[in-house]
Formats: sequence, structure tokens, C-alpha cells
Amino acid sequence: MQLTPSDAQMYWLAERIRSDQFLLYCFAGDVDADAVRVVVRRRVARMGDLRYRIRAVPGSLDYPYWEPREYSDDQVVEHRLADASWAGLQAALGSLVATSIDARMSPWRVHVFAGVRGAPRCDGSAAVVVFQVSHAFADGARATELVRALFGAEEPPRSSAPEPVPISTMLARLLRFPVQFARLVAAGRRAAAADRALTDATTAGEIPAPAAGRPLVGVNTAPGDDRAVRMVVCPAEVFRGAGVTVTVSALTAISIALPRFLELRGEPVPDRLGAEVTIVVDATGASRNNYRNAGVDLFVAEPDLRTRAARIAVEIADRRTRLSSRLLAQRDSAEEFVPAPLLKFGVDRYSLDEIPDTVTGNTVVSSVNRGPADLEIAGAPVVFSAGFPGLSPVMALTHGVYGLGETVTIGINSSPRAVPDLDEYEAMLREAIDEVAAALCD
Repeated sequence: MQLTPSDAQMYWLAERIRSDQFLLYCFAGDVDADAVRVVVRRRVARMGDLRYRIRAVPGSLDYPYWEPREYSDDQVVEHRLADASWAGLQAALGSLVATSIDARMSPWRVHVFAGVRGAPRCDGSAAVVVFQVSHAFADGARATELVRALFGAEEPPRSSAPEPVPISTMLARLLRFPVQFARLVAAGRRAAAADRALTDATTAGEIPAPAAGRPLVGVNTAPGDDRAVRMVVCPAEVFRGAGVTVTVSALTAISIALPRFLELRGEPVPDRLGAEVTIVVDATGASRNNYRNAGVDLFVAEPDLRTRAARIAVEIADRRTRLSSRLLAQRDSAEEFVPAPLLKFGVDRYSLDEIPDTVTGNTVVSSVNRGPADLEIAGAPVVFSAGFPGLSPVMALTHGVYGLGETVTIGINSSPRAVPDLDEYEAMLREAIDEVAAALCD
């Protein structure tokens, strides 16, 4: 089983830009790494979906393959905290999210932080479990399903690991290059026609126009190697006012906090701040990543928060309509015909140092509903979930919005070099969440 071109691009790009996902789940109770290991070992024995690893093709002459691997106990990692307070945990998480997994060994790993004191919504000690996964292996929705299979109340259905890949198969497929190139040329013609039709439909107002770029601000800078994270854990009802979605409420809060933070640093605040938002699209083919990113205006110049939230909601709907367009899918379909050496060549030579004139968004916001709070480990119930979207060359501050049961958590990922005063920003975001809740619930 080969990686699709889009998943292979994720894998190759991760060699240059860290893109692993970190799905955090906090369990109330005394659960140690051994207890987690017992559960994971038993569940993975049924889950062929988690007995995968990547097998690269020498010289990247073809796309990598998924091949089987057996579970080993070192896939559950115990972290002993020198400081078991909530602040100490967050400091340790900053170090963790600065790491990358080698998907050639395994595309996932489970990290366990036991005996955490002062965790939100936990009266006693808590265990924080983090599922680290390569983005080539799963997007946010798929990764959430895998965690639910590991720690859900029901045993997961049995599934099969991939078949081994014989050398003869790999060699035979290398001979496809001339055919692939011919298909790419044909697909390129179809894509060009679709692009012209998309432009015409956009001009006619049948499809919303693409979002305009945003001017760079102070957090749109190279993040460096270090990371710092924070979590804002809230009752879900705080984000559900006036019929808007959790995502819209969170974006409205960020639209308040981010300009204030820039002002605190003495920066001018442009009228057109925006967020790069992940939007789920219908699955096509065998790709493990079924989402796109789109720029969403935060309407920071709109003083009325109800109106601002409504405009953000319309903006998201427009972006989703465009991303779901058949013509857009046809235009982009040529990417699936690009021979592996050409795609790898482009990934390797993509400039990470060039500073663009504009950005899709001044921050990233990823929002995932992680389902009901019915997970447990050794009798310890889950309390909330979080995550920390990755940073990139001109993105030093990102947000993840994660619903689990009756909680919503905003995870903040940042670069200490670009955002040395993260506690200030966290406090501003908390205040902004309260303001939005008050405005939307009136």
C-alpha cells in the first residue's frame, strides 16, 4: 500500500517543518505508564490500523509504502516530571511538541505524564496522555478516531495491518514513470480547463472569491526551535451562545485577544487581521488527510461582537463553499499524478527563508470535535482534551480548539523567541472568551 502523493508530501515536508499532531487527553486519577501500556498493548493487538510504518523507496524514486510492524512497549513513553504542577506539565509539553516522530519506525507514540497536580477540573492528581502522530498517517479527525479506539469503552473492531511489500513490486512500479508523466500532462490540461471555469464562476458570483492575503504582524516570523504551550479549559456552554458554532465563538475571542496582545507589544494593528482555519472537505481517494486551509477575516474593526461573530460565520461558510467546489477539486486533481521524484524535488527546494508579502492568516486555528467524554484508562475518566497545531516559517502563534463532552479547550502553541510573554496572551484570551460569552448569551 503506497502513500498518496498528498500524504507523501506531508511525510517529506515533515523532514523540514515539524508537523506532528499532539492529541492531549487529561484523565482524573492515579494512572501510570504501566497501566496505559497494558491498555494500548491489548487494543493494538486488535487494531491493524496501528501496526503500520513507512518504508521509503531509495532515492525517493517512487512514493513511500506502508508496511506492517508489530507493537512494542517502547511506543508508550513514560515522562517523570521534576515539577508535577500544572505549570510544570505545560513546560514539559513545550519540550515535547518540539519533537518529531520517525514514521519509518512508527507513525505514532503515546506519552504519559502521571501524578499531575492542579489540572483543570480535577480535584486530585491527574494523568495526562498525549498521542503523537505523524500527519502523513492521520489528519485530526482520523487521529481522534484512533484515540477513541484505544481508550473508548468498547473494544475496537478487528482490522488488518498492511501487507508486506515485496522488492519485486517496488521495482515493477518504478517502471511506471513514463506512464505517470503522460498522465500528468493530460491531468494538467484538465486542471487548466477547470481553473478557467473556476475563474469564470468566481467572476460571475457563483462561487465565493478566495480570501485575500493579510499583512504580516509580529507573530508572523520564524519560530526557531523552541516551543511553549498553554491550555485554556472551559465549560462548553461558554462557546455555544446565540446559535453560533464553537469554532466561530473561539475565532471571535481570538479576534479580541490578538489585537490587544499586539498593542501591548507596541505594534500597530492592521484593520484586516485574519486566521488560517482548517476546514474539513469530503474524502476523495485513499488520502489520510482530508482538509484544506483557508484564510478567514476576523473583522477586528467591527465593534459589535454579535455582528462580528455573524460575519466570521459567513466568512467560514464562504470558504467552505469554495473549497467544496467541484471545479476546485478538478483543478487540484493534477497533483495526484505528479511522479514522486518531481514532488520530492519541489519539497526539498521549497524556500523556508523567503518572507512573503502577505500571509493566509496571522494565526492558525484548527478546530476538532473529539466526541463524548466516554474514554477511560483503568477506571480513570477523561476530563478534557487539547492539542497544539504546529508552527511554520512565518507562523509563531497557533491555536487549537477541541471539544470533548461538555468541555472546550483552546490549546496555544508558540515560539518563546517570538512570543516571550505567553502568559500575558493566555490571560488576554481568557478575558476575551468571557467577553464573547457575555455578548453572545445576552
